[in-house]
Amino acid sequence: MSESKKTCTIRENSKSGPKTLEKRGIEALQSESKCNKKKKFEWWKRSVIYQVYPRSFRDTTKNGVGDIKGITSRLPYLSSLGIGVVWLSPIFASPMADFGYDISNFTAIDPIFGTMEDFDNLLQAAHDLGLKVVMDLVPNHSSDEHEWFQKSLAKEDPYTDYYVWSNASGFDEVGNPLPPNNWISVFGGPAWKWVEGRQQFYLHQFLEKQPDLNFRNPAVQTEMQNVIKFWIDKGLDGMRIDAIKHLVEVEDLSTDEPLSGDPNVQDPNEYGYLTHPYTTNQPETLDIMRQWRILLDQYPDSKLLMAEVTYSGEEIDLVMKYYGTEEEPIADFPFNFNFIDNFHNRSDVTGFSLKFTVTEWLDNMPAGKWPNWVLGNHDQTRIATRMGKDLVEALNMMTLLLPGTPVTYYGEEIGMEDTFVSFEDSQDPSGCIWGPDRYMEFSRDPERTPMQWDNSTLAGFTDGPSSWLPVNENYVTLNVAQQEAADQSCIKNYKQLTTLRKAEVFFSGELAFPVITNEIFSYVRF
Repeated sequence: MSESKKTCTIRENSKSGPKTLEKRGIEALQSESKCNKKKKFEWWKRSVIYQVYPRSFRDTTKNGVGDIKGITSRLPYLSSLGIGVVWLSPIFASPMADFGYDISNFTAIDPIFGTMEDFDNLLQAAHDLGLKVVMDLVPNHSSDEHEWFQKSLAKEDPYTDYYVWSNASGFDEVGNPLPPNNWISVFGGPAWKWVEGRQQFYLHQFLEKQPDLNFRNPAVQTEMQNVIKFWIDKGLDGMRIDAIKHLVEVEDLSTDEPLSGDPNVQDPNEYGYLTHPYTTNQPETLDIMRQWRILLDQYPDSKLLMAEVTYSGEEIDLVMKYYGTEEEPIADFPFNFNFIDNFHNRSDVTGFSLKFTVTEWLDNMPAGKWPNWVLGNHDQTRIATRMGKDLVEALNMMTLLLPGTPVTYYGEEIGMEDTFVSFEDSQDPSGCIWGPDRYMEFSRDPERTPMQWDNSTLAGFTDGPSSWLPVNENYVTLNVAQQEAADQSCIKNYKQLTTLRKAEVFFSGELAFPVITNEIFSYVRF
């Protein structure tokens, strides 16, 4: 194919659906493409982002849990893939109630992953290979074992109001305190925990061991700015902000959230039983994140700021606000979960649904902003399981060659699949709290199992006797070594695509859809 015109086509085997021909450009994107030809492209626009879930990538200590040295040992592999950014899920000090998303020290490395020296070595090794490194930041909450929370429990100033505390709304007939409102935790059940010592409830939008920080307190805002500065000063290339929409709640904590009316959610303890207008996407959240953007922009090198904002389709306008404006930018991009939210199984995949999913983001994206494409992550069923093993390569091709920045979850380059994990072997609190009858509805363990490097014992993930989660039984034939040795494979196609996307047309070219039917999704870059 010439560099002036590239075509990507995905053909489905289905024989149903209208046989229509459509050719249409995205006017706003085309206009912006012409403008972008005159701009310098930041490094993250020319890169593929690769998410590493550290517990599952490579274990060097034989304890069955992946670690920083394991990631460092595999950096040459990541470089060979043609990716440009390594994104690390949390490796901060943590009691691991939510596997690192409950942080007890925002500026320390948890010993299970290694030391700060190990992290510094990883950062240097990555930079030597031309790779950038970004990390998760989890600002909404800390661990209840964090020093700030322990001092807040004791009402020790200035930490007294570092967290969201509220008096009881009343007491029941036997004297038990009643929470201030009906808010539900993302993990299920009440979002409030009573503390006898303070005679107050604290808010936890996630686990009880993850109390919400009070970002209406300027001191808390300053603390988090100092955390960001600490890591960027060490040489980190950016941050992915976790669960950002939960950062600020309404001031009136007596406000109940409305029933969702979702017929698929009948249990009043499930998060989806309510809508969440008072605990998510508050205007102050955008203001606070804008200050982080200003902080990062003070550094001479471009720093990447990504926002994780889960949403339902009707809320896409809320998500787009996290881009900010040309005059007041916020995130470089909020994560685009359309390919996760719109495709729950193979039957959802048609040429029309793929085109809608692409254009929905592009048509709603603010002028001057940059798209991104996410097929999977540590919270979602793997694409091979969700959308079909035979579509993995086609979907990788699509996202790697669309305009924007693609995000690859570890193992997607070889087509890893979900792994069955019994209740006895389950680790994820999101699933475990629902018991053996319902854990599989909520557990994220199946998509977090160890990386499949080769066909040796435990897939080459560890030299120890066991792994923290079971390895998928298909590792004998589905692994990196086997695919690199094959004449044709998913990983070899992935590498060819990351090379192809370096052509200028994939950064400044226009986009059109020459053929869209039920069976075919195609687009042209020119």
